[in-house]
This record gives sequence, structure tokens and C-alpha cells, in this order.
Amino acid sequence: MTDVMIYVQHLLGIGHVRRTALLVAEMRKQGLTVGVVSGGIPDEAIDFGADCVIQLPACRSADHGFSGLVDQDGKPVDDAWKDGRKNALFAAYQELSPRLLLVEMFPFGRRAFRFELLPLLERAGEDGVKRVCSVRDLLVRKKDIQKERWMRDVARSHFDRVLVHGDPAVFGFDRSFPFAADLCDMLDYTGYVAADVKRDSSVSRAGVVVSAGGGAVGADLIAAAIAARPLSAQYAKAHWDIITGPHFPADAFAGLSANLPDGIRLHRFLPDFRDRLVRADISVSQAGYNTLMDVLAAGVPSVMVPFAEGGESEQRERAEIFADKGIISLLPACQLQPETLARAMDNADFPKEFELLLDGARIGAAKIRAIIMGKDHGHLG
Repeated sequence: MTDVMIYVQHLLGIGHVRRTALLVAEMRKQGLTVGVVSGGIPDEAIDFGADCVIQLPACRSADHGFSGLVDQDGKPVDDAWKDGRKNALFAAYQELSPRLLLVEMFPFGRRAFRFELLPLLERAGEDGVKRVCSVRDLLVRKKDIQKERWMRDVARSHFDRVLVHGDPAVFGFDRSFPFAADLCDMLDYTGYVAADVKRDSSVSRAGVVVSAGGGAVGADLIAAAIAARPLSAQYAKAHWDIITGPHFPADAFAGLSANLPDGIRLHRFLPDFRDRLVRADISVSQAGYNTLMDVLAAGVPSVMVPFAEGGESEQRERAEIFADKGIISLLPACQLQPETLARAMDNADFPKEFELLLDGARIGAAKIRAIIMGKDHGHLG
């Protein structure tokens, strides 16, 4: 028997994976055994750190607009694929025999996977397994309110608890989910899930770090950053490290690497990324949940260019909130040009003092352990 089975599905970026890995690490520190069931495309850069990782037949988004699902070979998924995938998920559940099932995002996202998740959640309920949703602070805005009602109804009927990885002192789940009040007895805030970054005030800052998350959608930012270097009044002579992410197209990476100006190094992945943030003069990035948490934990000046394709509102909205508080500098994607990026970097300053709960992985793991041990007495704050 496994204490916790985690279901996670990444479609484009790897933010969901990184947040899950931080939660896994804290659960294991607290003595829980954890099995991860992953439905995204396997990648050697992904390490969940779990006791067991089971890979389902993999799929990803067909494009940046999330128009559909394709399998590992790029073929649209069909009913036969879905049946095989559902069977594999149930086999994983049987193998792990969990005491608690933790589902990442669903039903507040990943609606396309209801064909396998609704039956799994029903089976877990019949078996007396606790069912917990793990969801970030902000949802992508929906045009159809019926979908949001469906989210509420599924949350109430198929889950025992919803862990929100945000800080209600900044904003609550109701900011992006209109039926949050209907779930008030189920919602439990953990604070933001951020890595433990060690700051060292004795180390002088130097250099620019540009990052594009997983790299699937960061090409415009990387191209603009390379062209912005000579235009910057402050950073034209600094060393720039540009991290494309593991999913950046190989041909594009090779083309950029062959024509890089002096002073710029291109990386697919940097294992010491967070340490470099602590030592950097400035960070330039998209505004995904995990990157923002890394930047805030490092206390580095930053310029963020939120991903906004395919109707995605979550990065932009979160970045606007933190920019209004003077914590980051915001450059909307529609304004991204080498000149505007260089100017935004030159004008960026250290974040204003702020209080933000960044211990969400430890707190979330403690809440999960309490649920398993039968010590969960309702809303825990």
C-alpha cells in the first residue's frame, strides 16, 4: 500500500511537474510514501523524486492554443487510445493501492481527461480512499459559466478537500472562480509552493538570467532577449545566461547557438538555476507560477512577459497583481520588442518589501498527512 498516489498531466509547459516535485519532496520528508502517475511526455529533465513513478501512455497539447490532444508521435488521440489510457490508469491505481489520491488541477483544469478521471475518482470513493485536488492560486478564465458550474459540482461530488496553492492574504480562490463560496468548507490554502532558496547578502550580484520555463512557448522571448542586449544601457556589457527549457525545439536551439553574440550563453537546462537567480543582477522570464515563485524567493529584480496565447489569462493576471504591488516589472506579450525589453530591464528595480507565504509545499504535505492520519478536522486555514 502507498500513502499517496498523485495524478499529474502536463500538456505544454512543465510547471505542474515542478510544483508536484516540490510537494513530493516534502511528503517524503514527513514519512509518506508517494507514487506519481504521469500522463505527460516523458523527459529526462523531469525528476519527481517519488518512491515510484508510473508513466501512462503519453500525450500533449496539439498546439499553443490547446485545440486538442496528440499522442507521443503527434497523432490525435482517439477513443481506442483513451480506453487504453484509462485501463493503464486503473492498473496504476491497483498497483499503488493508495490511502489518498491527489489529483493535480482537475476538475478546475484538465477537463479533457474526465474520461479517465471521473471513473477513477468514483472507484477511489467506493474504496474509501481520500480524494484531494491540488490546484494553483489562479484559474484560466472561462467564457462559459456552465463549465465553471460543472467544476463546482464535480469538486463537491468527487473530492473530500481542495488544496489551493496560494496565499489568501494576497487574493483568494474566488478571484478567478466564481463559485468558490460554494466550496468554502472544502477549500484549504497552503500558501505558495516555492523552492527553498538560500540568499547570501555577502555575494555580489552580476549578470542577466533569461528563462523560458519548459521552453515550448518561449521562442519570442528568447529572440527578443538576444536582440535586446546591445540596446540596454545597464546590461549591454554584462554576461547573459539564456535558459531555453528542455522542450525548446532542437533545430531552433542549434540555429541560435551557432550565431550567438559574445557575452551570451545558451542553455537547455541549468541545475543551479535558482542559485544563479540569487546571484543575478536581473531576471527576465515568462510569468508562470513556478518561475514567479523562484524569482520572489531569490529577491532578484525581474521583468516578466506573461504567456497569453490560446486564451490563457492566468499568467497575465498574476503578473499584473504582483506588478501593482511593485514586486515585479511587467511587459505584456503584445508589447514585446527588443527595444521595449531593454527599456523595461533598465528601469526594473529590486522588489518592494512584501509578506508572502512561500512555504506551501511543507504546509500542503502536512495537510495531506493529517488527512491520511484522520486528524483533518475540516478547514485548516
